[in-house]
Amino acid sequence: VPTAFLLMHGGLLHVYLQADKFHPRLGLPSTPWDDLVFAQKGDLHRNQSVLIEWKSEYFHQLNQQLLVPTAATIDTIFAAQPEADLLGPFAQGEAGTELIKVRRTCFVPPRYVPLFLASPVKPREAWERVRGQIVTEGQEVACHALIKYLQAALTCAAVGVAPTVSLVEAPVSPLADAMLLDHRQRILDEDFPELNQQLAGLQQNQIAASLGELVRDNRAAREVERTEREQSKSKSPTDMLGEVGLQKILRWSQVETVADLQVIWKDLATAKKSQQLAVLQWAVDKVKDDIGEAELQFIVVPSHLEMVKNLRFTMITTNHAATGLQPFQFPEDTLDGSMNAQAMYEALYSGTSAPPMADLATVMQAKPGAPKVLYQARQQVRRLYILMVVILGEEHRMAKAYERYYQRFLSAESELHRYQQGLPSSSEQLLFPTKLLKRNAIDLSCWFEQQSQTPAAQAPPKFEKPFDDIKQELTSWEPQMSTGFLKELKLDGLGQVVPNQQSGTPLAAPTVTPKGPDGRPLADEATTSNPHFAEDIFGVYRKMTSVRTRAIRKKITDGLLPALPLSKVDRQPMCLAWHTKGQCNGRCPRAADHVSYTRVELGDLVMWCAAHYPKE
Repeated sequence: VPTAFLLMHGGLLHVYLQADKFHPRLGLPSTPWDDLVFAQKGDLHRNQSVLIEWKSEYFHQLNQQLLVPTAATIDTIFAAQPEADLLGPFAQGEAGTELIKVRRTCFVPPRYVPLFLASPVKPREAWERVRGQIVTEGQEVACHALIKYLQAALTCAAVGVAPTVSLVEAPVSPLADAMLLDHRQRILDEDFPELNQQLAGLQQNQIAASLGELVRDNRAAREVERTEREQSKSKSPTDMLGEVGLQKILRWSQVETVADLQVIWKDLATAKKSQQLAVLQWAVDKVKDDIGEAELQFIVVPSHLEMVKNLRFTMITTNHAATGLQPFQFPEDTLDGSMNAQAMYEALYSGTSAPPMADLATVMQAKPGAPKVLYQARQQVRRLYILMVVILGEEHRMAKAYERYYQRFLSAESELHRYQQGLPSSSEQLLFPTKLLKRNAIDLSCWFEQQSQTPAAQAPPKFEKPFDDIKQELTSWEPQMSTGFLKELKLDGLGQVVPNQQSGTPLAAPTVTPKGPDGRPLADEATTSNPHFAEDIFGVYRKMTSVRTRAIRKKITDGLLPALPLSKVDRQPMCLAWHTKGQCNGRCPRAADHVSYTRVELGDLVMWCAAHYPKE
């Protein structure tokens, strides 16, 4: 019977086929090959096979349990780290891990053997390609052993050490004689008769029969598709979530039956995969209209859909901003970027075959964002409230508590801004909105974790407590801001020079420009671009094409707006166009300020713009 097994060596997974024992021949002299097992490595090359000796120890179970990340953890890490090949090591008891037992080798079901045949593959490629196909086809239970083996192949027990399942020495090819080669050739002829030239005539005779079988198969496939369409109309949330997932969403929704869940769960269960993103977007748009927030930009991206479908509402840790149902998941993305993500998702799932795992990982990757100013933080809270209403309902205790939190945020925004301006450093001022959201994210994640463990309805967190603490000048509300957390949110550059300039590099001396009789520079009228423009900080102002910096400067001159912060070069007002629009006129009287700034040095201007920059 044709068989296939995996072995890991040299950092790659290799497939071995047709393992077969060379049995002693009755009445004939013994041979060096008696009672040994041989197998073919990979596919045939020009009808020739690579033969190896298969040791019985390959079938032995490893003598220790392996600590590996769960399938969900692997997917999350790979989505966040596109370059990662292996994972670990992990600490005992670490969240998102499990203990497993595996053998040195693993049987590969025949339908997945072709995915390994072309060449040896890295464990990550096997996970994304093979495990992705298994999930798509709903074969996780049948392929449980193969999935566990792939988890082990991805996991290092120590830094710089190969995964425990890997072989120390690769299998060896024997110096085969004619007797062994004839034995293996008979196996090839049995399994692949088309390679036997003597059977060429038989192949010709079978063409007509094969065509007939193809027609029957096509008819059967169309009938299966018709049946699946009929069945999809009667699917329930249980079919999409499974029994464990259903129990979890019932507890989070604080209801007892499937019929009491919000309608979105039924809609997602009955929709095709290519339509599910649109279904969730329609539900979000309806809530926006219902609460009078039709103008708020909220484009549902694939990572939001996957988070909802897979019930990933808790953060892996409080320092993973790309996980959990919390405000960092809902920054204001560019319209083009969000729409492109939606279009790519629909294109990937519109075909009849499973989408490539590499493309799927790219489009599904969560892109958390940190607010630069308080109103952006408030908008991220509002988007989360809208999605919370969609999945839990407007009357849910959590939704009501979160609505109160938003309204308190809105009414306290001026007071929060004054508190922010009073912080001792620009970096602390810039991080203040992010700290508020992280406190909120932790409260949300803790509640979802606690409620998932008990059917008893849990009270909502005290979301508004940070506002009370701030009013009382307490700092107990402030969460820790780890380096990894800041890096994930692209805030690790605080105190560093904005892109294209190395920290610590001396600033170039201001260019001295000849001046005319009127005292104005005689430089070229052409527009000069700021090569160090901080897009992530001031991009929102550059998009305000109807707001002219010249008009803002006139309001400052007329006393309608406070003066701009002073330049670090000559202690005169900073050039507003250079920093907020990314370009300025060559004859700008503030050309001396056309130099690069660190993010800390830009802090005063960020605060000024947040408070006084006109809205479109």
